[in-house]
This record gives sequence, structure tokens and C-alpha cells, in this order.
Amino acid sequence: MAHDQIFTLRDDFGIELKIIPVALNFDKEIHLLHIFEEDQSAKKKFIRNELVLVGNQILTSTFSDTVHFMEELNLFDIGNNQNKYLDITEYQSTKNLKLKHNGAENIFISKSEAKAMYKIFNLAFMGYSVATVLEKEFRSTPQHLTKLLHNQDLLKRLR
Repeated sequence: MAHDQIFTLRDDFGIELKIIPVALNFDKEIHLLHIFEEDQSAKKKFIRNELVLVGNQILTSTFSDTVHFMEELNLFDIGNNQNKYLDITEYQSTKNLKLKHNGAENIFISKSEAKAMYKIFNLAFMGYSVATVLEKEFRSTPQHLTKLLHNQDLLKRLR
């Protein structure tokens, strides 16, 4: 995670939020947008949202959707046709996950990649309070957030 990729915005109450992209799988352009609030006086950081970004498309728009996506990764072998984000595919007796998204190309995730992404997601919470995301989740439409990311040239810098 590069510090030149941190940028800020304000929520509806004027609280400054920082967004940092965390690479879940850099080669496949899958990132976690780590949105947090920092209280300098209390020396605490509070998670306000976590979103999954694939290429230039925001895949999840709420914290619960992101947790759902991560659990689908975690349950790699138990995939079924009811999964919202991932399909189980098999090629030459090897199972992979196929990402359901509006991108032009297919993205396949191996079992080891799924485990690593799930682990990185959990590590991203270290040092942050998560109670705030449950009470005061920062919500924005994917279109609004995508526009904001483009204005900050963040999407170009991730590649």
C-alpha cells in the first residue's frame, strides 16, 4: 500500500474520512478500499467501510456485501449457484472461482489466492475499531465513489 494513494473525503456530518486501497490480488486488479476515520485526540482509527474494487469497477458497496464476498472466498469448495459474487468452475480437475462482474475479461481465482485474499482482508482490520462501521457506516453509491476515485486519479495509480 503506497502512501501516495491515500486520499480524503468528508461524510454527511463533515467528518474527514481517508481511503486507502489495499491490494488483495494485485495481478488481477482486486483491491479492498479501506475507508476509515482517524481521531487524533483519542489516537484511534475507526473503520467506516470496506469495499471491493475490481479493475475500475466497485464490486461491493456496503460493508455487509464486502463481508459476504469474503465469506464466499472463504467457503471456496462449497460454492453453489446461489453465490452472489463467485462461481465455482473446474478446468482439468482443478477447481477455481470465477468472479461475477461486469468486466470484459473473465477473472479466475485459485484456492491459494482465495485464502490469501481472505487473510489480507482480516489483517486490514488490525489496529482499527470496527464498532463504528456497524453504527455509522459510510455509504455512498458506487457511481458517486467511482467518480470520486476517477477525480483523484486513484484508479489509474492502482495499475
